[in-house]
Formats: sequence, structure tokens, C-alpha cells
Amino acid sequence: MHPILFTIGEVTVYSYGFCIMLGALAAYFYAIRQSAVLGIDKDTVSEMALIIIIAAYVGGKVFLWFSNWDYYMQNRAKMVELSGSGFVFYGSFIFCILSLLVFFRIKKIKTAPMFDVLAVSTALVHAFGKLGCFFAGCCHGKVCAPALGIVYNHPKSNAEPLHVPLYPVQLIDAVILFTAAIVLYNYRKKIPYQGALMVGYVLIYGTGRFFTEFLRGDEERGFIGALSQSQWISIVLLLIAISAHVKLNRAAKHHK
Repeated sequence: MHPILFTIGEVTVYSYGFCIMLGALAAYFYAIRQSAVLGIDKDTVSEMALIIIIAAYVGGKVFLWFSNWDYYMQNRAKMVELSGSGFVFYGSFIFCILSLLVFFRIKKIKTAPMFDVLAVSTALVHAFGKLGCFFAGCCHGKVCAPALGIVYNHPKSNAEPLHVPLYPVQLIDAVILFTAAIVLYNYRKKIPYQGALMVGYVLIYGTGRFFTEFLRGDEERGFIGALSQSQWISIVLLLIAISAHVKLNRAAKHHK
């Protein structure tokens, strides 16, 4: 595909970074618009955005280290390279959730309503990020039949191997995530309890990710037995989401 969007002089704009920027802007402006309804000022949203950026970077890297621990123990300089490629989304997601829980507690902000806002924002930035992965060649699929695959030829592509058809797993994930964003947005005024949108996001993406992992071809992402690291995390998060749904839905009905 096209890992490099364009180059002007000595400035190179990479497709992955550009897509992340588009997703971050869409997520930020959605959060700004929705937070006003909840009585949260723009400065607080900006603080949240900064926390998310830092937590997403750190969490994504930490989980990447654990996915290939032996390699990073032998190449420790790679662990702190800002320009180093590779992030694990679930690591970013978990670190962001934990960091925001602390932030909301300090600021005395109601957690559930904000997580409903963040559910749509997360789906948006994640969907655009998957498009970036598609152009960059990372998170690629296994070798497949020509009619089902995408061929990467660019020498700077992260896909491996080049010049052969690979399942377009990134596009499948992007479709799942854009669909999730649309569904959650349209459902936001009909939720049975506060926090339902974040639960819905985890259920939709966790289920989709579990199955698309079977098509992934980047073996270095880490395996525990027959399942990948991400599939095990999907299972844990799905169980947590189901438990949260049962508990919160029951509580909402009880208070009616």
C-alpha cells in the first residue's frame, strides 16, 4: 500500500500518523460536543486528551514488550525508542481506562457518563488507526488466495511477506469499528443504564477482534498456547463487559 502519504522537501508525512491524527481530531471534537451536555468544560476535555495520549503510548509499548519479551531484553534500547514501530492496542486501552478512572476520581467527575462519551471517541480513533495500519502494512493478515487479499509492494511497508496476497485484516477491523461508532452514536439516547456504550464497545470490538486474530499473519505479536495474547485479553474483557452489563442493568431496573 502507501506507508508514506507524501513528502515535501525534508518533511515526510506517514499514512499511519496522518490517519491517527484524523481519528484523534474526530474523537476530540465529538468529546467536546458531548461533554458540554454533561457540564464538563473544554479544559477538562483537553486534560483528558493529554492523559489518553500518554497512557496510550505507555500502555501500547508495555504490552508490546511483553508480547516479545526475549527480543526486548536483548535489545533494551528499542524499548524506549520514540520512533520505534509497534503498539498493542489492548495495552493502550487498559492503561487509558485505569488512568481515566484515577483522573475522574480526582476531578470528582461521574465515571459512567464520561465513559459513554469515550466509547464513541475510542471507536473513532481506533477505526482511523486501523486504516493507518492498512496503509502502513502493520497488523497484516496471513497469506491467502489472490481474490481475497491485498498485495504490499512498497519497500517501507511493515507487511511480511511482500509481493503476495495477504488478508486485509486491518480493513475488516476498521469496518467493525466504524460500525461500532455509528451504532453506539445512534444508541446513545436509548441506553438502559449509564456506561452501556462503553460496555457495548468492548462487546463489539472484543468479539470481532477475537475472530479476526485468526486471520492475522504478524506472528511476533505473542501467543499463549493456541491463542494469541490479544485473543486472551479479548476473552477477559468480554467476561468483564458481560458481568458489568448484568450488574449495571440489574441496578438500573432496581432503581426504576
